[in-house]
Amino acid sequence: MKQEVYARYLAAHADTRTQLRVLSVAVGLTDEDRGHRAFTAYAGCYAPRYELEVLAPQSVLTLAKDFDRCARDLRDLIIDGTNLQTQGRECMQKYLASLALVHTGMRADVGADSDR
Repeated sequence: MKQEVYARYLAAHADTRTQLRVLSVAVGLTDEDRGHRAFTAYAGCYAPRYELEVLAPQSVLTLAKDFDRCARDLRDLIIDGTNLQTQGRECMQKYLASLALVHTGMRADVGADSDR
């Protein structure tokens, strides 16, 4: 069950990241439309995060909260009209580094690396 919760959490974030990257290079959007789409893209991360808070140990929750903050920072850059490929690289690098830490914490929690 925990693996399923972790998978849903990571999948929601992957979907959000894809949507935000597309929005960052979209042309012809009003600021209002871009903001609405960015908030909507991130909204899919809430339910999996609440599931995570019920089942994950504190070590994973701490990493996930940091990662969620990075995801919201990306969302906010998109709302401001930032192109992630040109101006938001530092934020994206921080986001990806935080994602790697979450992956590592989750894998350790479920013992995924113990059989290697």
